[in-house]
Amino acid sequence: MNVVQDVPYKTTDGSYQAVVEIPAGTLEKWQTDFGSGAFYHDVKDGKPRIIDFLPYPMNYGFIPQTLLSRDKGGDGDPMDVLILSSAQPRGAICPVRVIGALKLQERGEMDTKVIALSPDGPFQGVNSMADLLLHYPGAAEILRLWFEGYKGPGSFLFGGYADRNEALNLIELAHADWQSSTLGN
Repeated sequence: MNVVQDVPYKTTDGSYQAVVEIPAGTLEKWQTDFGSGAFYHDVKDGKPRIIDFLPYPMNYGFIPQTLLSRDKGGDGDPMDVLILSSAQPRGAICPVRVIGALKLQERGEMDTKVIALSPDGPFQGVNSMADLLLHYPGAAEILRLWFEGYKGPGSFLFGGYADRNEALNLIELAHADWQSSTLGN
């Protein structure tokens, strides 16, 4: 099964799904080959990539059946998603509740990352970025600071948070882009 192509981006009840590439609490940088759906350890300078920073404070992955172009705020890959929950294994397909997005800029290009919650995770009363910022402001700050620091100062520039509706619109745009791409046909 190709986790990019074959896993629906939404379930029959309308919930979004995410595929975990990098479990929370780990340092290894993994990627997904979008053509085959296979996971592989990213390589830098001929060696498996281990980030030289604090471990990932969230599960990092993507929304399947999406492909967000650069002109729409993406990086030309499936929509990145940050899942705030306990650590999930690599390859896990998780139902998620989208609450917003983290707007970042990397090397002058937008690199938006959806922020989502596990339905059975610790943030049960949170339904939006406003809720997260009001009730758990440290959680959003941790995500921002982690991205600003993990590749070194100045690698990512914080561009604010997107609200839930903006994040959902981006996912739907990315799904439409995927459908019209060679990957979605």
